[in-house]
Amino acid sequence: MHQTSHKFFKRICLFCLFAGLLYGSSRLYFELTDGFQVVHISSDFGYDKRWETRPLSLNERQNIEEILDQKFTYLGKGCQSYVFLSQDGEHVLKFFKYQRLRPHFYYQYLSFIPFIEKKIEKKRLKREGFFKSWVIAFDYLPDQTGLAYVHLNKTTHLKKNVTILDKIGIEHTLNIDDMEFLIQKKAELLCDTLDSLVETNNLKEAKDILTNLVQMIVFEYQSGIADLDPALMQNSGVFKKQPIHIDVGLFDKNELFKNPQYYHQELYNKTWKFRDWLRKKHPQLLTHLDMELHKVLGDQFYTLQYIPSKIQ
Repeated sequence: MHQTSHKFFKRICLFCLFAGLLYGSSRLYFELTDGFQVVHISSDFGYDKRWETRPLSLNERQNIEEILDQKFTYLGKGCQSYVFLSQDGEHVLKFFKYQRLRPHFYYQYLSFIPFIEKKIEKKRLKREGFFKSWVIAFDYLPDQTGLAYVHLNKTTHLKKNVTILDKIGIEHTLNIDDMEFLIQKKAELLCDTLDSLVETNNLKEAKDILTNLVQMIVFEYQSGIADLDPALMQNSGVFKKQPIHIDVGLFDKNELFKNPQYYHQELYNKTWKFRDWLRKKHPQLLTHLDMELHKVLGDQFYTLQYIPSKIQ
């Protein structure tokens, strides 16, 4: 009896050790690679006319070809995409993280269950929301987003194999016609740029960036377009002294956005946390930003309060 118990305990220990090693190895692999695999950026989606973008000019086509002739090195990941940096450091190539956007493979066998069906539909709507946003950003806001190209339907005209290097330096060759991706100018984060400009006493350039930032956001609202992501500081960057959106995944287009009753409150909301950051770090820049906001909002700037978004 005692010997049997001892063997059972030994087996339990070995199983726990094996499970621990397996879990530890998987976590180590994830930390080393950020979970990147080519299968995670690949899809079998068919053509959808909703994801067609505006025609490209000759210069745009030539620019895209030159960019895609380079190798791209892993830069990082966001909630929506894996990001790779071009060899010249001027552009990034972004691919969707499809492991977050498609249902688990076994869901297809359980789709008759109502809550599983809802999960499948939620994933589909989320992906289509991102696709719609990328199209809006490229078609209407290429300067404000730094987008050089958006490719959401499989094609045959690019005829390029693009080499990417993952986080651990392994090369992968992609038939870029088969991929959903965007090409975007490489920007520095807004807050990092302001920190650097203040440190070098270049306050005029910092203030110009803030002026352009407010004007950019107001222009978008007045064009009937809104970035529904409130994370202004995390999602904004600066490219060659101009502010741009780094994350382009939550744009929407609606005539209601043009109404000052909507966008005045939204502008105040969007800049709320940013103003608090400036108050703590660079109060001299906060004064300038508040002045720019007052130009748009008028005296209501002094009475507005942060409230949940009106834009849905």
